[in-house]
Amino acid sequence: MKKRKLSDRAAEFIVLLKDDELAALRVNTIASYLGVNSSYLSRKFNNDKKMTLNEFITGEKMHRSAILLSKKKKTSIASLTEKTGFSRADYFVVLFRKKFGIHPKRFGDLVNHKFQSGDFNSI
Repeated sequence: MKKRKLSDRAAEFIVLLKDDELAALRVNTIASYLGVNSSYLSRKFNNDKKMTLNEFITGEKMHRSAILLSKKKKTSIASLTEKTGFSRADYFVVLFRKKFGIHPKRFGDLVNHKFQSGDFNSI
């Protein structure tokens, strides 16, 4: 059986974390879990995935914040910022807009409106 790449094991580790664990995650934590140096892990991840490890972590946080927005009708930006481990709401909004092209509040309003109206085909 072929051994899985270090970058794949790191990505799997990140994706399988609980929300509160992901919010507090640091590259050193992943490296320690995988038994490698954090610089080596970061370099390998970047070479294999064509993105930095921090970009991947941030992407996963944005993905989870979108899920939270779709599950709760009223979720505050402050609450999302805290749950995803960001220290500033304005920075969270910038990252969310960069990822999804829309303000998180507007995203939540649109998603919840679509689910309530039953119009799943136009999402």
